Amino acid sequence: MTRFRIWSNTAEYLSLSAIDRPVLAELYRYWRGQSENGVPPRQKDLAIHDMPDCLSNIALIDVARPTREDTDIPPRFPLRARYLMVGEALTRLLGENPTGRLINEVYSNDVALEVGRALFKSVDTQQPLYYRREFQILTKSFGYDRLILPMRLQTGEVRRILLAIFPLDKKLVSADQWRSELSKLEAMERMESRMATAWAESLGYAATSEDGGGSEKSKDMETQNYFDLSTRGGGD
Repeated sequence: MTRFRIWSNTAEYLSLSAIDRPVLAELYRYWRGQSENGVPPRQKDLAIHDMPDCLSNIALIDVARPTREDTDIPPRFPLRARYLMVGEALTRLLGENPTGRLINEVYSNDVALEVGRALFKSVDTQQPLYYRREFQILTKSFGYDRLILPMRLQTGEVRRILLAIFPLDKKLVSADQWRSELSKLEAMERMESRMATAWAESLGYAATSEDGGGSEKSKDMETQNYFDLSTRGGGD
C-alpha cells in the first residue's frame, strides 16, 4: 500500500467569528453592515470600490434552483450556478477563467457537487458560510479559506453569491504550483511501487497490490484538485 498520500485537514462551515484572515473578516463585516434584520443585502447595496483589498480573490455567481428545462444541469444537482465575474488572483488559482460557465461545466463531478452543495446551503438558509480546507502533500501544505456571501436582486430570493477564496500559503497561489506538487506525489508513488515490486521479486515472491491500483489518493482528497480545471463536467 502506498505511503505517499494527500492528507486532508478540513474544517467545514466554521463559525463566522472564527474568521482569522483580516481581509475576509472585513469583507464579512461589510456584507453584514448592508444586511437588514438578518436578510441578505441586495447586490446593488454593495459596491466594488468598498472592497478593494479582496477584489482579486472574489467571484460573483448567479444562482437559481434548477428546473426541468435546465438540461445542462446533471440530475439531482442542487443548483444552477454560473460565474459572472472572477478576480485575477482567483483565476490564477483556478488555472483558467470560468466566467460565463456553470460550475458543473468547470469542475469534475465530485468537486462541482461539493461547490454546488455549499452554494445551495447558503441560498437555502440565506446565511453566509465560512469554510477552511487544508491538504498536506509531501512536505507542503495546500489549502484555502472560502467565504460564501448570499445576496438578493430585488425580491427576497437569493440570486447572487459573492464568493471569496484565499490560499492558506501566500507562496502557493496558482494552479500550476498545485499541479507541480501533485506530479511530485505521483512520481513518489510510482517509485515506491517499482521498488516494492523489485523487493518482492528479489525474495522470490510475486508482488501484489494492496490498494487496488493506487486509488487511495483520490479517496483521501475528497475534492481531488479543487484548483485544476483540466477534468471538466462529467468525468472523474
